[in-house]
Amino acid sequence: MSKSSALNAMKQCSELLVEARKCIKVLPGNRVLFKEPGCEDKLDEFRECVVLSFITRDSIEKAVISVKSLVDLLSEVIPGIGGRGWLLPRETGDFSKNPLEHLKKKILLYTYDLLRRKLSVDVYASKVRSAVNSSMRSNMRTLYEVWVLASILKHSLKYSPRLVYPEHGFVHFDRQGKQKAGTMPPNLVIDLPGRGMLSFYLEAPRPLGWRDFKDLRQVWRFYTSLRPDIMVYPGLVLDITDFSSQDIPVLRPEIIVECKELEDWFIRTRELKGPVNPGLTFDEWFKRWLSGLWTGLADVLGIDSDTVKDMVEGKRKGLRVTETQLVRFYKSVYKPRYFYLVSSPKLPGHVKNELEGDGIVVYDGAKIGCSACLEALAEEVFKCAKPVYTSGALNEVDELKRALRERGLILDDAHLTKLVFKFALKKLDEFSSFAAVLENT
Repeated sequence: MSKSSALNAMKQCSELLVEARKCIKVLPGNRVLFKEPGCEDKLDEFRECVVLSFITRDSIEKAVISVKSLVDLLSEVIPGIGGRGWLLPRETGDFSKNPLEHLKKKILLYTYDLLRRKLSVDVYASKVRSAVNSSMRSNMRTLYEVWVLASILKHSLKYSPRLVYPEHGFVHFDRQGKQKAGTMPPNLVIDLPGRGMLSFYLEAPRPLGWRDFKDLRQVWRFYTSLRPDIMVYPGLVLDITDFSSQDIPVLRPEIIVECKELEDWFIRTRELKGPVNPGLTFDEWFKRWLSGLWTGLADVLGIDSDTVKDMVEGKRKGLRVTETQLVRFYKSVYKPRYFYLVSSPKLPGHVKNELEGDGIVVYDGAKIGCSACLEALAEEVFKCAKPVYTSGALNEVDELKRALRERGLILDDAHLTKLVFKFALKKLDEFSSFAAVLENT
């Protein structure tokens, strides 16, 4: 959409802008003063009109329904695996409270610049169009990724799973600040009794924390790595960094699950960019790694060697590729044992056949709210669980939790331990006799 078309979309808001401008006074230092109490409401009305010029009410309602479905699912799943709560990424968390209000916040600063006349109306229209569309797409994508992961976990409940990590029981579905210590921990690890453990990573790898250029040389590859939606590792894997690897900077995952929520994702293209500035490389190893990355891309997409050379040297900014080509490229780079693609829309036959011909297992028509859509995927994931030997005490805690669950009582480890301790104190005489009998048998 051009600047002129963005401006045309906002025409319905012109009278509201006039009223908002009458309500404010620009003070020295470009500070904005509201002349009367009702001015903030007029400004809010203008912002809502602007947002709805680019995002339809139907899309907002769809977002509200998706949020409710996800929250309902998480409210069942997280306690079911022994968790105490969950946390969405900061932006998505705010979006989930009220999608329309969140989008209005995204254009607040631009709106003040418009009122100060620092932005012309056409530039303002172009900027807010990009801001609200980008925010809407980003948050809906995150909601879908979390829903896919939560749906897999939902189908584990029949096996009485136990949340092993994080120990505090609050599952974070973001990676903000998780890698400052220089390691890359999972979002969660579950134990399936009789099967083993699974470690889940959502949107990893992300850049690690660093303090000087020596550290940055080591972690630089994390800034340029491709980032699968969900990676799954068998067993208890608390750090996936692998600096010794020559291709990807993390341990090779057993499973990758890519998630596609847009109705037309399979006909979309995006620009896969080369290096912004070759001078940003710190050592020759980075250039060699980047060259290998683009050579791999050439093999998958059929790019000629001259194009690859131009990209590596920074002479060409990027390459426009289809989303299906990128999915295949992810598989060729990470080389997981199993690669699954979950698509909200049903895929045309030729697209699905093409992906499956490259060894990608497709689950399409999996819309948010469809509880049974990913049961088959979940069972495939659970087959990769790996036993991790723990103390006998933990196994006995699991046995007690399963017995209580069968009676309708779901408790995490911390609450169960607290209740057992209180019960033993309250029935101390009986407990002492019981313990004495066990000790003598």
